[in-house]
Amino acid sequence: MTDLPTTARAVIIGGGIVGCSVAYHLGKLGWSDTVLLERKKLTSGTTFHA
Repeated sequence: MTDLPTTARAVIIGGGIVGCSVAYHLGKLGWSDTVLLERKKLTSGTTFHA
């Protein structure tokens, strides 16, 4: 596990389809100070319903 920053403009909890989409779109808007937290690997809990 890498060290987490002490501050962030946005913290996204969950790296499923929605969390990854939010991170992507924030990046497209110029937000570089964001953190995405995921328990396992990205999209590991994504189901066929998403």
